[in-house]
Amino acid sequence: MNTSVAPRAPLLTIDEARGAVIAATTAIAGEESVPLGAARGRVLARDIASPRALPVFDHSAMDGYALALVAGERRYRLAGRVVAGQAPRAAMKPGDAVRIFTGAPAPPGADCVAMQENVAASGESIELLRPHGAGENIRHAGEDVAAGELLARAGVVLDARHVGLAAAVGLARLEVRRRLRLALVSTGDELVAPGEALGPGAIFDSNRPMLRAAIERPSLDISDFGILRDDRAAITEFFRAAAREFDLVVTTGGASVGDEDHLAAALTAAGGSVGVARVAIRPGKPFTHGRVGGASVAILPGNPFAALVAALLFVRPLIERGLGLPVQPFAPLPARAGFDHPRTLERTEFLPARVIDRDASGLPVVERLGRGGSARLKPLIDADGLAVIAPGEAPVARGGDVGFLPFGAAFSL
Repeated sequence: MNTSVAPRAPLLTIDEARGAVIAATTAIAGEESVPLGAARGRVLARDIASPRALPVFDHSAMDGYALALVAGERRYRLAGRVVAGQAPRAAMKPGDAVRIFTGAPAPPGADCVAMQENVAASGESIELLRPHGAGENIRHAGEDVAAGELLARAGVVLDARHVGLAAAVGLARLEVRRRLRLALVSTGDELVAPGEALGPGAIFDSNRPMLRAAIERPSLDISDFGILRDDRAAITEFFRAAAREFDLVVTTGGASVGDEDHLAAALTAAGGSVGVARVAIRPGKPFTHGRVGGASVAILPGNPFAALVAALLFVRPLIERGLGLPVQPFAPLPARAGFDHPRTLERTEFLPARVIDRDASGLPVVERLGRGGSARLKPLIDADGLAVIAPGEAPVARGGDVGFLPFGAAFSL
């Protein structure tokens, strides 16, 4: 009888696994027009060129008096008044002054605007308290943006700056890439949703709420499929259905090789393929990536901290690649260890950590939090980020080199 066991897939380094995940994923196609109020966080689909100059017309930069300059003259006759939103009635003649307010159009013939603090007004005339030069305090048409000028290139993630500039040049809608359709599901007979009754041997599902909070962005359309039981046929059917509708499927649980770990086998049974299995990280080694139909599939471990680490390392680049964005590299910041810790020979380890000091060169000194373990979440509450321990033989000693992933950067998509 043949009792040989098929060889396990080799452990991939973080860079190898991320490279394979990225190479197996393509940017989604399709775009839509959205109003400015719905544009924040969306990915611009087409370059934006300004339909007009900005400012649209010459206008005053402050409250004061528009002047038609006469060389050496300090007294000017008051010839009118113009406010924002009102067109000037007549062109100015040399020696004229017109009372003007911030944002009001500069009258034809105006050379500059004198600040009201630098003017003494008396009846039908004003006197300058200091000399003024041509162009002073006038914002000229087109000095910010020329008509036809490129405002933003396709592929940028829109924020308040882009929305404000688009509005200023009169654009009411923008063309953006369609949302990336993402399916999120947990697996496990032991799981119940928060708020439900907790029976014997059951635990609350923390992974889906946590992961959704970590990745949800305006550019994603996330469908939450709740909890699937450890039934290979049901999981296979889920993958078959998801392949027809979604761009990315993210699952947690069942990523290992136990008798009740069905995810990779179900993916294959659904007509999909596995490209990445087992990564040299701790926690999160069982992370698996594959494809089924048009969907990329990320199978995350069930233990919460392991699921979070795998999501930050691999789901983030899947989303960036799918949206056609530049994939941010895995680049922990240099830091100093405020703790002693053994290393593993082949796996990069991630530990909740907080910044407790700065060394003489300005590098953060971090201390690890908690006692370790891929199921522990409480240490993350007090952490500023994750300490990253590279593999090797020599243990980490206080003052030694470690990496650090601040949570602000890690969760930013």
